[in-house]
Amino acid sequence: MDTTIGVIGNKVVHVIKENDSVKTAAEEMKKHNLGALVVIDDNDKIVGIITERDIVKVVAEGKLDAKVKDYMTRNVIGVTEDTPITDALEIMLDHGFRHLPIIGKDGKVIGIVSIRDLSKAILDPHFFQFKKEAADVKGSGYVCPVCGMEIDEYGYCGCGAGSG
Repeated sequence: MDTTIGVIGNKVVHVIKENDSVKTAAEEMKKHNLGALVVIDDNDKIVGIITERDIVKVVAEGKLDAKVKDYMTRNVIGVTEDTPITDALEIMLDHGFRHLPIIGKDGKVIGIVSIRDLSKAILDPHFFQFKKEAADVKGSGYVCPVCGMEIDEYGYCGCGAGSG
């Protein structure tokens, strides 16, 4: 499989400053339905990532006013748009990460990829065949590589593969 992160990664990056409160991070994550925020310093340089796992730890300790920098994961490993999705998955599994920032050629964060993004790309036969999610090929005349039927206007085919 030669699909790269550039094909599946989310190009919308939500960031938070390292000196913001964890409560602010939690509110931002809830507002945008996110599992992680990229943490930046005052120079907009990536310094970490804060995830829902970190938020749970803070809530359990009753320290919502704590600073993001006190609970974030430091030394974040990033990927590029050219990174094969299998390499990104290996990084996640080796380090126990569920999110990886996508770093552009200029060294700045240009996106984020989650374990969910990778799972969908690897497991969805429509994505595997067409490099597009089922929802993006619905009603397009594409034929499912699994059952050989045309993908309908809802993103499904005869075998039920797809996500609509």
